[in-house]
Amino acid sequence: MIRDLKKQTPVLLLAVILSVFVSGFVSSVHAQGGPPMITDDPGTPGNGMWEVNFLSTLDKSRSGRFFETPLADINYGVGNRLQLKFEVPLVASHESGEDTKFGLGNSKFGVKYRFLDEEKSGVDMSIYPQLEFNNPTNSVNRGLVERGMTFTMPLEVVKKVGPVELNSEVGYEMTQYGTDHVFAGLVVGRQVSKKVELAAEIYGESLRTFTEKEVLVNFGTRVKLSEKVGLMFSAGHTIRTPTGEGPHFIAAFGIQFNFKGKVH
Repeated sequence: MIRDLKKQTPVLLLAVILSVFVSGFVSSVHAQGGPPMITDDPGTPGNGMWEVNFLSTLDKSRSGRFFETPLADINYGVGNRLQLKFEVPLVASHESGEDTKFGLGNSKFGVKYRFLDEEKSGVDMSIYPQLEFNNPTNSVNRGLVERGMTFTMPLEVVKKVGPVELNSEVGYEMTQYGTDHVFAGLVVGRQVSKKVELAAEIYGESLRTFTEKEVLVNFGTRVKLSEKVGLMFSAGHTIRTPTGEGPHFIAAFGIQFNFKGKVH
């Protein structure tokens, strides 16, 4: 995706946004990707550690609104390099002139493996294969989710450049009945205090032919309430959409729990 976006105006806007964001703070860098951002990072919870996120998300366009409320994102660390993931949302859709529809969204399983560490290799790098599938409900027939399975294969990279860490992700999405997609994201995160972290993101996706591009800019924050609990929020807007499709506003708000426990 980024290969094709290099010729597009949104990248110039990205440079301005990230330059202002990076120069605006003098504190050290912290984590970047992962909830509430779209782009993920190579980080894993750690051996025997749980990371559980509960998110409410909104995607608003001129045709209506789509909610995940909540999205349960459950992650478990196996060793220091491996992460197991399960995710499932409750979804709601409201299109103009129609009643709001509720139902269970698709479930998703994933396995993240970080095969390079910055301490030894100068960069953190991971792969994160994920399989999404329909649940045995009528959500497909009601138009809440697409029919069939989706397999996603992303690659995440984090690199420290002086006082700054850049978090990038690129990947390919294969769908059972639809058209395959490519996607890419870039996040810069800053730790502005012991408890507050800020992030700026640009994210894009398109059909595998690099047509029908969509690009958005997103800003987020994480607030650490304790060693085990944190809040997170993000909001963003598209700066490029496919032909005939209007702009989208997105937002996410949630809570994260981190704790140690064994899987029996």
